[in-house]
Amino acid sequence: MKLYIESISSWSTSCPEQANLAEKAQTKSSLWPKLEFVPAMQRRRLSPFAKIALYTAEQALSAPSVSSAQSEVSGQVDIVFSSRHGDLHKTAELLTELTANQDISPSAFSTSVHNAVPGLYSILKQNKQAINAISAGKDSFFYAFVDAYARLKSGRTHNKLLIVHVDRELPELYSSFQDEQQVDHAVSILVTLAPTATTQASIDLSFSALAEPIINSQDPLALSLPAALCFMDWFEKTVTSSTLSGSSERHVFGSERHIWTCDLSASAAHA
Repeated sequence: MKLYIESISSWSTSCPEQANLAEKAQTKSSLWPKLEFVPAMQRRRLSPFAKIALYTAEQALSAPSVSSAQSEVSGQVDIVFSSRHGDLHKTAELLTELTANQDISPSAFSTSVHNAVPGLYSILKQNKQAINAISAGKDSFFYAFVDAYARLKSGRTHNKLLIVHVDRELPELYSSFQDEQQVDHAVSILVTLAPTATTQASIDLSFSALAEPIINSQDPLALSLPAALCFMDWFEKTVTSSTLSGSSERHVFGSERHIWTCDLSASAAHA
């Protein structure tokens, strides 16, 4: 499956410069993006999960190369939203209230469902294009690529599609179930099926079933990073180190079910 990357944006607490850390003494709540494009009334009600997702989505769609090439893309674009756990912090609070026989807030429930964040973004941008929400365990991020490719290839989506992936570290209540490093992160990628004047790179993705499950140690330091962060680390290093020779670098990610292989050409000239 070959896709062409128009723009890419990421945010994580593992990247201080992206998290806008001014001082080490800052509390975690002060790290979340400011989201100037969101009206103040709505901004105050957003969870950290929603904030980092909306931030990367807006950054990907407002990139100078994208805006100058086709300004209307920022308003009307299909979205594939993926998350392994969804806004689990909010869901955990609702479940705790239920176990205590308390009434839960209808608005809190409506914003905790899996497609709430891309739905909110579509309202903010007055975007009437299709949205699909995906959750597939450790494979969630890469299955977003599969769905994006299928939608573009089938003609259900025209020209461009925005992939948005977001996950947060598990709430303390669920920390004993972690099977990967816990990092708050979001990644948004604008992709096309054919190269354009603003293509940054091309990615050729393939996957195969895993014969035997990979069992990680329960030592948190031995657990691997989530797929989206592994991808971003590989992508940034490849783009930085590659030349215009058209050379390709490979990335392999394994989950309990699949082996995902990415080949990337980091040169727009060769994409």
